[in-house]
Amino acid sequence: MKIYAEYYFLQNLLLDYLIIQTTAKILNCYLSRYKALFGALLGAIYSMFYFIPKLIFLYSIIFKIIFIFIIIGISFNYTNLKQYFKILITFYLVNIFLAGSGFFIVYCTGIDYTIVSLVIIGGLFIIFNSKFLSVFYKYLRSLNIFKEMQKDVLVKIEENILNFRALMDTGNLLKDPITKDPVMIVDVKKLEKILPKELVYIDYSIMDFKKIDYLLSKLSIEISNRFRVIPYKVVGNEKGLILGIKADYIEVEGNKKNNIILGLSNFSQKDEYNAIINPSVL
Repeated sequence: MKIYAEYYFLQNLLLDYLIIQTTAKILNCYLSRYKALFGALLGAIYSMFYFIPKLIFLYSIIFKIIFIFIIIGISFNYTNLKQYFKILITFYLVNIFLAGSGFFIVYCTGIDYTIVSLVIIGGLFIIFNSKFLSVFYKYLRSLNIFKEMQKDVLVKIEENILNFRALMDTGNLLKDPITKDPVMIVDVKKLEKILPKELVYIDYSIMDFKKIDYLLSKLSIEISNRFRVIPYKVVGNEKGLILGIKADYIEVEGNKKNNIILGLSNFSQKDEYNAIINPSVL
């Protein structure tokens, strides 16, 4: 029984650690390995309460929820309750998926659950320590799945007509804080016919008011009146600024939309799109 308990502890330690890693991977957020390991260790210790009759009450639903809250608090960095509950829900769904998958395999094959757990742990380990994700992503791209999430967008600014290939992304919730106009993130190189070189060939990943003042000083009065400064937040409580230019309108599949701001950004040449917009705007 001692050997089994030790194995059970190690199994839960590895599985909890990989569940935490999977959650971080899905949310694309920073994760300290030491904090993740400490959170997994707490989860593994909690699993051992099952072997102590006097502590079996800790396996009630209420205490399970409490321990999940604690594990999330220990393992992840978060800045507000909204971010915390986003991590919590994702962590919970990953748990349900892996547990459900394990029991489904056991039910259909009759294989011992401990063996199934090893397979799941091994599978997750391979995913995080190989090029599997990269290969899988390339496979999805070869099926043209992502092309269905893209639209051709025509943009008019003064007398200029620009064409963009936009990715539909529900995660883009940027709006002008004053007018509430939605923001479409665009590759600044597509605006080189409109903007001076000082604004086209510059790194937009790090912007501050001093840099923005300098850039705006390079513009004519007419075009500068179109510019907006959009504040935003990213995971880790980092605050940033996006410099935007207001378009006369955008057009998608014959439908015109006014009051759209183009947020200037730098896109990679490898990207199959040069703009990002929330589909609800369309």
